Amino acid sequence: MKQVLFVRPDSREGGKIMWCASGSQQVDVVERLDALADHPLAARVCLLLPAGNMIFRHFTLPKKVASQTAAFSWLAEETLIGEVDNLHWTVLHKKGANVDAVAIDTDVLRGWLARCQEAGLKVIQALPDAWLLPVTAGGSTLVALDDRYWLRLSPHVASEMEASLLPLLMQKTPDGDVCCYGEPPAGVGVDLLHPWQHPLVLIQPQWQSCRVTLLHGEFSPKAGKGSASKGIKIAMAAAGLLSLGLLLGPRIAMAWMLVQQENQVQQEIVQVYQHHFPSMRQQTNIKYHFGQNMKKQHKGIFLQLDDLEQARQAVPALEISLLEYDAQQNALTLSVSAQSQAALQSFVEKTGEHFDFTLQPVSTTAPYTAMIAGKYK
Repeated sequence: MKQVLFVRPDSREGGKIMWCASGSQQVDVVERLDALADHPLAARVCLLLPAGNMIFRHFTLPKKVASQTAAFSWLAEETLIGEVDNLHWTVLHKKGANVDAVAIDTDVLRGWLARCQEAGLKVIQALPDAWLLPVTAGGSTLVALDDRYWLRLSPHVASEMEASLLPLLMQKTPDGDVCCYGEPPAGVGVDLLHPWQHPLVLIQPQWQSCRVTLLHGEFSPKAGKGSASKGIKIAMAAAGLLSLGLLLGPRIAMAWMLVQQENQVQQEIVQVYQHHFPSMRQQTNIKYHFGQNMKKQHKGIFLQLDDLEQARQAVPALEISLLEYDAQQNALTLSVSAQSQAALQSFVEKTGEHFDFTLQPVSTTAPYTAMIAGKYK
């Protein structure tokens, strides 16, 4: 393949931008995209966006599907919290009716493309970053980058997260070799340990044979010429957003997806639905029927999320990275982070009206992370 300029922006506000020319092992960092405008490969940029801000799904498509991407949103709707209409889907792998796909918020993708255009960079390909890491069949791959880890799960799942969350997450993944490049995270068993390499170097062999890109549909080069100038103002307004439309953010959707096997989710949803509403026998459009029946019930576990979200909105400095529910114990466990310890404590106080939570700090330096566990009162 022709040489490209890999550009990977940070998902965190104020984060630095990594870049590397394909075929090179030298990775550099800039603070502004326009610092790359004079690079010889500025017209051939491969934009690597954080996989942790995307949603990966496995689908078995119905025999007759009018629109494949529309079917993805329809099939995913019942396993995601929030609206899915603004998700931009891309097929990663397809074999018969079985499809692995990834979704990114349309406004987020549009925003990054607009930033690159404003900086004088021409994006010819866009991809989820950690999805390009090498991985063995049935296994997983970890590589550290600063205070986080890039993660790839076989066959087509990827993310990025703090080291403190990985022990819990890896317990939920299928059995298989765990490969780590560099220092393994505490509490995670590793089968294959390799010397550390920068992720932008590790991804290059897989990129060489990759024909996938997020730039299709309204983002394809052919479609983009007429609409780029029209959408640039909207895109720039959305450029700072990491995700829209999901109740607790895409990283929670990602965490939910990583700890569940997609081919079991729909069956489990139906089982839960019929357990709580045994007189109902619907097998499809569960989200609608579930919502209708929940309106007739007293406050249930799923509606507890409403109270939880209200408390989170009252403390905007706090981010919920992972949410788990133990049905047997009727208990919630949250992994949260904030730039101040006061924000963590404030969130526990805000939830006090409806939840009996305890705060268990994980880190003692900013960003402060903690586990919050408890029950609905």
